[in-house]
Amino acid sequence: MSQLTIEDIARLAGVSRSTVSRVINDQPSVRPAVRERVQQVISAHGYTPQAAARQLVTQRTRTIGLILPDMAYNLFSNPIFALMGQGVSQVAAQEGYVSMQFMGQRDLEEEIFSSLLRSRHFDGVVLISGEYNDLCPAFLKHANIPYVRIGRDPYHDDLKYVDINNVEAVHTAVKHLIQLGHRRIAMIKGLARDTCSADRYEGYRQALYEAGIPLDEALVSEGDWTAACGYTSAQHFLQLDEPPTALFSSNDIMAAGVVRAVQENGLKVPDDLALVGFDDLDQTTMIFPELTTIRQPGVEMGARAAKMLIDQLEHENTDLEHVILPTTLVIRKSCGFYRDATLVEHGGSVKNE
Repeated sequence: MSQLTIEDIARLAGVSRSTVSRVINDQPSVRPAVRERVQQVISAHGYTPQAAARQLVTQRTRTIGLILPDMAYNLFSNPIFALMGQGVSQVAAQEGYVSMQFMGQRDLEEEIFSSLLRSRHFDGVVLISGEYNDLCPAFLKHANIPYVRIGRDPYHDDLKYVDINNVEAVHTAVKHLIQLGHRRIAMIKGLARDTCSADRYEGYRQALYEAGIPLDEALVSEGDWTAACGYTSAQHFLQLDEPPTALFSSNDIMAAGVVRAVQENGLKVPDDLALVGFDDLDQTTMIFPELTTIRQPGVEMGARAAKMLIDQLEHENTDLEHVILPTTLVIRKSCGFYRDATLVEHGGSVKNE
């Protein structure tokens, strides 16, 4: 037997099609007696509203757009974005939504991207972007599409975002290296366009300043988040007349390149160069010795962003909401110091694994 339509339900209940739609979508503007009569017909015939019909009535797709950073090499070589997407997808599924991913939005012409957003294939967007002056938030606002950002731009008035305190995370890591006796500590930064790069550099600078260690720009390298960059930066540092004894890498992927460079020079981590990374990716368990790193809660960041967005969609919650999640310095063997630690500092923690 074929599926009944809304028109069939309306005819059997003796009401209009719009009344049936209001009952299906639980709108209050229906008299109780009429609502009950429509619901009885629906129950008697086992009617299930089609998703497309419901969308036409409610103007809701129950789809969340997940806009990921651009540049495929960065996206696919750094699993932190996949972890964030995992958190978004998990919460979306739990709440009856579907997540739809968009990658490399800057590869699209501005007009095409703006048209894509205005087409309203989704109810709202989780935007993974910590880039200065990213145009995407402006597009979303112009299209009147609710969004929550993972990452932040201090010069942009994002209503809702989820982030970590990159300054304090790196301050904790570099302070740990200083406590181990290191005075010449190098740093590989991330892309200059990303706000976290500046924040992580600031944490490095503050830790040195507090310890009375002069900042030596010869020990700071511009990075691009790739293993190749970690390799070339480490090669440069190791050729200095006075090479560093420790290095902080702004992500684990670049740290993997550092390890390769150290080994090719006949040296060892941590004997000749203590090393700390950032992210605590599963993939870096393949690095030997085991990498000391800052654990970033990627899945939780995605989950919190999705929850904030769905709350905005379901309850029209447009209150200002900024969530800063804690990080953990996970001490393993690459820093040359390995013991139980329970120190908690600045909303993050230090632990031994």
